[in-house]
Amino acid sequence: MNPMRHNVHDGNRSVRGRLGFAALTVAGMLLVSGCADGIGPSGGQTAGRSPIMFITPLPDDYIPTEYIPATPNVVTVPPTEAAVTDPPGAEVTDGGAVATETPDGRPTEVPAEAPTEPPTEMPTEMRTEATTEPPTEAPTEIPADPPTQSPSEKPDVTERPWDPSVYAAEEDDLPYARYYIEVSLKGQLVYIYSTDANGEKDELVKTMICSSGREGKTPQRTWIVLSNDTQGKEITDTGFVSHYEFEWVKGCTAQYITRLWKADWDENGKLKVTDSSYLFHSTPFDSIDKDTLRSEDWNKLGTPVSDGCIRLCVRDAHWIFTRVAPYSIVRTVEGSEDPELWAKLKLPDIPAGTRHDPTDVY
Repeated sequence: MNPMRHNVHDGNRSVRGRLGFAALTVAGMLLVSGCADGIGPSGGQTAGRSPIMFITPLPDDYIPTEYIPATPNVVTVPPTEAAVTDPPGAEVTDGGAVATETPDGRPTEVPAEAPTEPPTEMPTEMRTEATTEPPTEAPTEIPADPPTQSPSEKPDVTERPWDPSVYAAEEDDLPYARYYIEVSLKGQLVYIYSTDANGEKDELVKTMICSSGREGKTPQRTWIVLSNDTQGKEITDTGFVSHYEFEWVKGCTAQYITRLWKADWDENGKLKVTDSSYLFHSTPFDSIDKDTLRSEDWNKLGTPVSDGCIRLCVRDAHWIFTRVAPYSIVRTVEGSEDPELWAKLKLPDIPAGTRHDPTDVY
């Protein structure tokens, strides 16, 4: 190799290197000088006129255009229940939206949260659901049995109107015959039985309400009924009359009197009859006059108030007087109460001052 040639080449390279460095130095100085003189983007020059761009020649068909800023992206933030705090530097727009900037400097419009009105609570009609109860059947009143009263209690008849027709009764067709009669002192009732061929008690055929002696004045024993034409005969020892239609009895009068003779049998079974002052008869009158009835005594029928006789209304006293034949047996016994029968037979009270027995149709 030729050393001279080699040195020449090295010298050329050295010169070219120094020239290149000088060119770069001049370009740098021009750049700094241009920026100081207001040339470039910060001095109002467009990007197409920047001094830096002269380093690289622009194409011949280049047409400079104006700078159009990019359309900001609008981000709609849905409303949340949490309170929204405006970020620092936020600006409220006319529409109520909050304008902020993204980190790259572009404005971001955040719509303002629409005012939330408290929900108006719709009036809730308190509908009380009708309680549907099963239909209640109207209570069926069970007719109470008529109050039964003991013989010592009179039924309440103070409100009953006076109606004599309620005392009317149809005549029965029982014959004139020998009967067996029981008087219940406890029940204040008279039971009349038919008799068999031997004169013994058979079937019950009739009942009556009565008033016996107060305080046990009616003895319990056996009696016999006689007729007037039996007096003075062998079986009797007195001349008492057995029947009176209307006669004085211990300071008052009574209708349809039937005497009760004491009946006893000796060891041989022979009947011996003794007189007595015990009678079947009507309630008292003041004189031998049907229109002189003592109404207060009549209203006491069914209670023991006599001096020992068996009191009856005129209708029942008349029945015994006309239907019970001689040698009929009568027994006064303690007996028992029969409230139902007593209430059925008890006649309504008559008004005070009534002077005629309403059952007297004879």
